[in-house]
Amino acid sequence: MSEEKPPTGTLLTDHLAHWAALTPHTRAFTFVDFPEADSLGRHRSLTWRALDLRVRAVAEALARTVPPGERAALVLPQGLDYVAAFLGCLYAGVTAVPLFTPDLPGHEGRLAAVLADCEPACLLTDTATADRVLAFTAEHALPETALLTVDGLTAPALAEVEPPRRPAPDDIAYLQYTSGSTRTPAGVMITHANVVANARQGMAGLEAEDPTTTAVGWLPLFHDMGLVLSVAAPVVGGLGSVLMDPVNFLLAPERWLRLLGSTPRVVTAAPNFAYDYCVARIDADTVEELDLSGVSVMLNGSEPVRPATLDRFRDHFAPAGLAPEALCPGYGLAEATVFVAADPPSALATGVDCDPDALTEGRVVPAADPARATRLMLCGAPSGQRVRIVAPDSGVVLGEDAVGEIQVCGPNVGRRFTGRRPR
Repeated sequence: MSEEKPPTGTLLTDHLAHWAALTPHTRAFTFVDFPEADSLGRHRSLTWRALDLRVRAVAEALARTVPPGERAALVLPQGLDYVAAFLGCLYAGVTAVPLFTPDLPGHEGRLAAVLADCEPACLLTDTATADRVLAFTAEHALPETALLTVDGLTAPALAEVEPPRRPAPDDIAYLQYTSGSTRTPAGVMITHANVVANARQGMAGLEAEDPTTTAVGWLPLFHDMGLVLSVAAPVVGGLGSVLMDPVNFLLAPERWLRLLGSTPRVVTAAPNFAYDYCVARIDADTVEELDLSGVSVMLNGSEPVRPATLDRFRDHFAPAGLAPEALCPGYGLAEATVFVAADPPSALATGVDCDPDALTEGRVVPAADPARATRLMLCGAPSGQRVRIVAPDSGVVLGEDAVGEIQVCGPNVGRRFTGRRPR
């Protein structure tokens, strides 16, 4: 009989196979789209067994197209196919490069830069997007590359395929590219061991290890926080995951909050701007219709966490039953897979009123005058890793209450940045 929990030290795809065998008919991933403006959402789901079959089918198709260790870029829309494509790469020993479709507004330059940098041996997309992908690569003079459409690859003959080569934990699972907002996008080499370790660290740090927990998210899956929270952590922990497209959040942010109320013990995450956006766009009448009493964690990360934002969101959505302690400031970075620390949901998030003059001098000193204070949020203790603060110019470790460069050490820290075809 299968163990109730997957063994430690395994690959992400080992966890998938474990849950497919233990709970084959349990709903694993659900994607919700909104075909009409007033739609309440159309749900499509995969059980653990169905997901495992889809992943094996993608892996078999990849094995016929791409040698193990080569790279496959994911250029397809958010959804269940994206999840299957990502996990299929890992199962086949192919390095995944999570990206997005060419029609994402304002990101054409980033997509072209990343494709040129990673030099994929294959582009993974779906039938509806394939022509746009081909046109984009031609327009940007990118090398001709094999194109594989992942939808429709669930034929029974492919379902039981075994991987051509079992990846080692220290093999590269995927390249996580930085945003490219301040420099050319750079890819962080994330190993199979890194992503499993960080999924466990995130669940422990957010106190989200209960098997009845569901991750609900709209963050793009090419983003590190979206990928780990909505794919890796659910696969490691056997948790349910509910996904929606970021565009549908931006069009109507209440869609996200309604999904949060659809299941108990929900964990979700968003950058700081999203919480301000919800307050600005969702009126009091709509708040009264929401039920946020089952939300365990609303992680605020990937941007500076602003105390005023937490206060506004907490007050605005209190009538919906939101527990004040559910708002959890966090810190992470792509080089550490994503998750480093978060204020746990067992206590209220707290801030520190700092003297602004001392901050400019590199010191954290309590403010004598509250009217002039700079309030900073505490982001909790590191989860399963070590953090130290050093002087940026010398690397000397600084004492407590000092401002400096953050260094992270742990099993989740990626191998290094990639250049053009590092070996």
